[in-house]
Amino acid sequence: MIIVARFLGVDNYGRFSSLLAIVSILSKVVDFGIEPIVFREFAKDKDNYHVFSAGLNLRFVLYICLVLLFNLIAPFVELSAREILLSNILFTTIILSAKMVVVRESLATPFKVGMKMHYPMLMAILDNLVLLSLILFIPLMNDPVLYFVIVYALSNIPGFILSFYFLWKKFGYKYEFTLEKGAWLLKESLPLFGFVLLTNIFLQLDVVILDSFKGHFATGIYSAGARLTMPLSIIPGAIVTTVFPILVKRLKDNENTEFINNLVIKLLYFISFTIAAVFTFESNALVTIIFGSQFSATAYSASILYWCQIFLFFAFYSLSVLIADNKQHYNFIYAGIQAGVNILFCFILIPQYSYVGASIAKLIASFISFIFILFALNKFGFRPSIGRYRMLVWSLTLAAILWLLSLLPVIPYVILSGIAVIAVTLLLKFFTNDEILIFFRLINKENLFNKYFVKK
Repeated sequence: MIIVARFLGVDNYGRFSSLLAIVSILSKVVDFGIEPIVFREFAKDKDNYHVFSAGLNLRFVLYICLVLLFNLIAPFVELSAREILLSNILFTTIILSAKMVVVRESLATPFKVGMKMHYPMLMAILDNLVLLSLILFIPLMNDPVLYFVIVYALSNIPGFILSFYFLWKKFGYKYEFTLEKGAWLLKESLPLFGFVLLTNIFLQLDVVILDSFKGHFATGIYSAGARLTMPLSIIPGAIVTTVFPILVKRLKDNENTEFINNLVIKLLYFISFTIAAVFTFESNALVTIIFGSQFSATAYSASILYWCQIFLFFAFYSLSVLIADNKQHYNFIYAGIQAGVNILFCFILIPQYSYVGASIAKLIASFISFIFILFALNKFGFRPSIGRYRMLVWSLTLAAILWLLSLLPVIPYVILSGIAVIAVTLLLKFFTNDEILIFFRLINKENLFNKYFVKK
């Protein structure tokens, strides 16, 4: 996407981002919040393929309804024939693409439960390698936007087909058209449908509002910053995918989950704060290196969006805890607050502050919804003991050191920042020995832990 932004330029990249934002919002009608419910039920019973197939087929039916309804309404809402064409091409990604996190996310469910996520990941990498090879031809095209939209959709076909192949090869799954328990799934998913729709409105509607107020150029600048932070969602997603089946089982067996909750929350804070701080102190240089000088204005808004991740990372895990404990209606309230606050401040700030205003609106919404989820969790006795004062000292110390290092050129800054993060984390004992032991066990290096962390 960095290469695409460079090839298309700010204006064309903004045009593409605006259309993709609209399709992404509408894709959540197909999502309907079904995946977490199927994941939860599958984690309880790995042979329950009827629920899995029903969830998949419900999405196919909802997709057909969405596309038909869009094409009936589109001519009456002042969309041009070209915009309708591009939108229809992008609609195919709802089914084919792992980037949309809809149907391909459903296909990954058995791999998640079976701890074989390397298969979906490898298929997503294959899709992206195909896309990478095709976008190199953009400079040769008379209509670069149309060409890119087509290859953006078609590049997902290999991974989509292979998903079904590996489901059969590894789990013996054969596709069947069944809507057994479909009504039950819709009922269970309804609170989460509101949640996923509102969450995607929070993530995407600011792009649409910005485009309507300030045009494609401002949208391109803002979307470049959003694109830098977008891959970060992989981090809490990967951690939650790993932890969720364990969490469901422990809650089902009435076992204590305090240690795992504390570890995950501390780890998510550590990662999000480190990335945000490292980027912020050299944002101008890093954006110029990544996107080129034409996107230099992205730096400030991107920095703000990086700080949003601290609140979003925490919420990502906290919401999965509520789903595991069958309290998903709080997720809907959380998403409503998040989307409502964001829309309100977008209309207040964007007319005057453009793409920077959109970033500030997202930060305000992230923080206010974070406060709500803290109150919701506290109501059910979820009070993680994560060493708040030690985390505060660690955060201030690391920020001060990174600020001093930012006086250096960008390359030495990045290298020394990594060393500083490790040194400050170990010296201030951000993680306990028991938590560090878990990390070493995950990489089968417990002997190194005994050598360096256990006092003789």
